[in-house]
Amino acid sequence: MRVVITGASRGIGRATAVKLVADGAQALTLCDVAYLDELEALARELRGARCKVKTVRADMAKPKEPAKVIDAAAKAMGGIDAIVGNAGITSPAKLVDLEVKAWDRLFNINLRANWLLAKAAHPHLAKSKGAIVMVSSMSGVMPQLPTGAYSPAKAALIMLTEMMAMEWAPDGIRANAVCPGFVHTSMTEAIYSQPKLAKARAGIVPLGRIAKPGDIADVIAFLLSPAASYITAQSLVVDGGLTRSILNHAPGVAATPKGK
Repeated sequence: MRVVITGASRGIGRATAVKLVADGAQALTLCDVAYLDELEALARELRGARCKVKTVRADMAKPKEPAKVIDAAAKAMGGIDAIVGNAGITSPAKLVDLEVKAWDRLFNINLRANWLLAKAAHPHLAKSKGAIVMVSSMSGVMPQLPTGAYSPAKAALIMLTEMMAMEWAPDGIRANAVCPGFVHTSMTEAIYSQPKLAKARAGIVPLGRIAKPGDIADVIAFLLSPAASYITAQSLVVDGGLTRSILNHAPGVAATPKGK
């Protein structure tokens, strides 16, 4: 398998690269705009596992960059079998305080870049009968305050993925989204480095723990694999049951009066 992964230097992107190589991926193209030393270190590690790895620095906020990534990847790997749209940013804010520039940047990176990445990859994926996984969020399934533009952008990413799945199914391309819940990554380190806050968060997750990047990487790898060959246009929420647990927190339980 020949896979392009954006936002690959840390967290879910890094874990996905490691998982795919462990599963036998032949070649990877790893893309990021920051933490480039870590990206190169990851590439060296994976090359040591006999995987062909190319690294690309690209700012996904710029409209021409996604196509450049795909062009470089196709040349380096001799084709593309899958893409993982993982690059993303968050910028908490109240909608009434949010500036247009901030809104646009968040949508450009979390949504537009993934469209342009997939669009550029389409001919390669059509040739290989490949697969797409976009990394959305549970915040795209239900609103989360005070994420500002983040929840709307991640919700739009889910619909974009479904649109690609429907439009490109005749080409043999599958497209699915993964919606992580609470995950301990470098982006969320400020939260989980606080023991009381980390414990409180884990306490409201039905499975009782915060996810590791590897938990999400396992699901991404599955959706890219032949084992998921009949799965497309789906949004898989990987949150330990959190988004389905709201009614469990409601005080009181309704009961039919005796004699009824």
